[in-house]
Amino acid sequence: MLQSLSQRETGGFNFENSRRNAELESSLSENGFKGPNPRKTGTTIAGLVYKDGVILGADTRATDDMVVADKNCMKIHYIAPTIYCCGAGVAADAEITTQIMASNVELHSLNTGRRPLVAMVTRQLKQMLFRYQGQIGASLIVGGVDVTGPQLYSVFPHGSYDKLPFLTMGSGAAAAVSVFEDRFKPNMELQEALSLVRDAVAAGIFCDLGSGSNVDLCVISQSGVDFKRGYEQAATRGQRGGDYRYKRGTTAVINKTITNLSLELVQESVQTMDQDQD
Repeated sequence: MLQSLSQRETGGFNFENSRRNAELESSLSENGFKGPNPRKTGTTIAGLVYKDGVILGADTRATDDMVVADKNCMKIHYIAPTIYCCGAGVAADAEITTQIMASNVELHSLNTGRRPLVAMVTRQLKQMLFRYQGQIGASLIVGGVDVTGPQLYSVFPHGSYDKLPFLTMGSGAAAAVSVFEDRFKPNMELQEALSLVRDAVAAGIFCDLGSGSNVDLCVISQSGVDFKRGYEQAATRGQRGGDYRYKRGTTAVINKTITNLSLELVQESVQTMDQDQD
């Protein structure tokens, strides 16, 4: 009976390797070695409540430490017909978390026969993230329109949440929120709100190395959803303005040291490559 229970497969996330990794790290430190450092993630996501609904914005750069892994990554995810979610942090965690939530929300709507509420989606997300105690590295902005009107929430990896008229998250959040704090007004018109969210995400792109490439926007209102994929390419490669090659001797040599190495040829072998004869 115990064996069958241990072999039974369960759904959801599995963190069995976390204990193994902790033991490996402790054994490495005892022998004078150091384990690998966690890699920094980068993203700029933002949300804003305007007159008729909610606007979500995000950049499209996915990074792997100091390497740009994807220049056109989608960070605005579908949850329900009028509810979307922006994800920052670990891309895989944000992707699978929003997919699980979209499935759960659809089942909830079929069982109840009612359209989902943004508050209900936020509650399920924060309970799920709290259950894993921060081991799921997903920082989320949930925005949408329901029977109570436009709603905007932020959910942190440990399960805490906020409800505000404008929100930013990710490594470029400090630059983006400064734009919101300077220009935000209640009951903004659509075009003015679009320009503000675009400028906030662009500020994160230009002030944060982990954010870049394009600006994606998603406008959610009672009439529907307008997903503006690739709304603007904020960062483009410029043209080189001059010739930066210099003649030999332009920079003075302060000192010079030559070290002669004595080398001995121990063995030499020559290999020929087989060629097919037609």
